[in-house]
Amino acid sequence: MSDDYPASVPIDVCQLFEELTWQVWEAGFDRYSSDAVLHRIRWTEHVERGHREFKCNDHWTATLSRWFMKKHPSMSGFFEIRVLRSARFYGDDEE
Repeated sequence: MSDDYPASVPIDVCQLFEELTWQVWEAGFDRYSSDAVLHRIRWTEHVERGHREFKCNDHWTATLSRWFMKKHPSMSGFFEIRVLRSARFYGDDEE
């Protein structure tokens, strides 16, 4: 995973995830659900922007939350992170 953007997620989704996460933080939350942020992205694309064909994969949640906190170390712990199944299989606790 790059510090710039994760390869598996469209850049525009990453940018919107980052923007919305900052809005949540500025609203006074110390922790929040990355899943809720991703659902808000769906709403924005489908309802507000009218992009009914937009696809937003639920599996992006873990990638986006890890990417955001890696990019912004001061936000470490803002999203709950669990050990990835693949990491458990290989005996590692990181991606």
